[in-house]
Amino acid sequence: MLTCLLMGCAPAPAGSVSPATAPSNTVAIDRPLVIFVGVEPSTVATRGLVQKGAGLHAALRIFNALPALVDDKGIPRPELLASLPALNTDTWQVFPDGTMQTTYTLRPNLTWHDGAELTSDDFVFSWHVYSSPDLGIAGQAPMSLMSDLQAVDREHFQIHWKQPYADAETLSLYNSELPALPKHLMGAAFDQIATSGGDVFATNSFWGPQYVGAGPYRMQQWETGGFVEGIGFDKYPLGAPKISRVRLRFGNDQNVVMANLLSGDAHVATDSSIAQAAEELRAQWAQSKAGSVFRWPNAWHSTTFQLRPEVANPRAVLDLRVRKAIAHSIDKQGISEAVYAGQGIIADTPIWVGSAWGAALDDSIATYAFDPRATETLMTEAGYKKGGDGVYSGPGGRLSLDLGTSQNPDFVREILVMADGFGNAGFEIQQRVVPSALAQDGQLRASFPALFTSNTNLGESALNYMAIKQIPSQANRWVGGNRGGWVSPEFDRLLATFNMTLDREGRLQLVRQMLRVHAADLQSVSLFFSAQPFAYVNSLKGPANAVPESNLTWNVHEWEWTA
Repeated sequence: MLTCLLMGCAPAPAGSVSPATAPSNTVAIDRPLVIFVGVEPSTVATRGLVQKGAGLHAALRIFNALPALVDDKGIPRPELLASLPALNTDTWQVFPDGTMQTTYTLRPNLTWHDGAELTSDDFVFSWHVYSSPDLGIAGQAPMSLMSDLQAVDREHFQIHWKQPYADAETLSLYNSELPALPKHLMGAAFDQIATSGGDVFATNSFWGPQYVGAGPYRMQQWETGGFVEGIGFDKYPLGAPKISRVRLRFGNDQNVVMANLLSGDAHVATDSSIAQAAEELRAQWAQSKAGSVFRWPNAWHSTTFQLRPEVANPRAVLDLRVRKAIAHSIDKQGISEAVYAGQGIIADTPIWVGSAWGAALDDSIATYAFDPRATETLMTEAGYKKGGDGVYSGPGGRLSLDLGTSQNPDFVREILVMADGFGNAGFEIQQRVVPSALAQDGQLRASFPALFTSNTNLGESALNYMAIKQIPSQANRWVGGNRGGWVSPEFDRLLATFNMTLDREGRLQLVRQMLRVHAADLQSVSLFFSAQPFAYVNSLKGPANAVPESNLTWNVHEWEWTA
């Protein structure tokens, strides 16, 4: 798999995007592109003001344009920008006092989906919105690192940074984006925050069915519980999409998704919409030659501990020895055999060897192999012993742990296997599955009592999710990836230094140190790197595998029908 990701022709220069030349076998077909995604998004905004959840790559990409996008080789390419800032030039300056300034040039004649002009003023407005203390996310990157954003003219803006920031080049890192926002639509509503409050602004219909972006497709219809439909945007800066209409359908019922793909009523399944049925679909398509299935390692699958003292129940999970004991009782290989036909990519950290920071991995990072004896030793040290029924009891009485996950078929099967293993190790387990309809309820996802198994983006994004500022709370409308409430000043210090460091070798060393801290304090147990199935019909040209830092729909505007 790693070989497949790394092989290929040399990438195009970072400052250019060449439109695909239609081969002779492509034909003009007025057929909508139907894409299944696992859950209905709460918003299609790249950076909404409510928890957007994981696994919404297609929905976010289709309706949005960012300053830059990351291609399948991991190379950043200008999207709204005419070119990317270059370090040690007039466009990216680092000053002796440790501050920094970057200058951005927009492509000429940019427009929003409603036809209004998109200018540098929309980035100034976006900065004011996302850095507003009334909206709860001002402490997150990149807003927390910026001292000012000013428009130079309609096509140029400058950011003054409090410190060096390596991802200033693109402003498009997942979960650390600075997207433009349409001031002409939302300016008046934002001006009313002082009187109406942040909640009114955050729940404005703009963030839902009336969303206006600048991506390859503009929203035409949002049928709650059913689909979102988009029309190709002919003024998209990288060229009008070759397929004129797209429909996102929501659902992960494997029989429904598979039936639609086999019948040709749907053309793509991604973002957790197809899981255990992927191999059956592959087998059927191998006979008919009607479609293809590949797996994209793009998510870190882990079991997070609840570390908020006021929420944790039982409080035993706050004891590092108990957390380590639980980690040693998880048989990852056994789960892989039972759930993933032995094909699970076992993880010990949030960093995959095939991702951008894979070189940081070494033996200095603690791991927790399946070891029942270590579990027993640690539990004894923590003051627990097994009763006659084989279940641990201790200072708080009988130890019963809640193990939750979301309603993904593989995840449900997985916690059944995990619960059986925990039982054999001496832990009583109460299983809980969060329905798909509540999968993006930020408060619910952050309020689990003991253990919760889920996916998040791997690599650099996963590290940023662990910051103290990423702890969801009522104050930030439960937005943030640190759902277990982990507090580590040392990790935050290293993360801040990482985000300030510009040379790659220095950043690599900091990633290694962060992984050591994370493993030593055991904020979560790494399980697997989820290789998400992506299925598409062979009459569709354009989809291909990509590095984890990219998005499988990064080039959706170039997809086209061949038959």
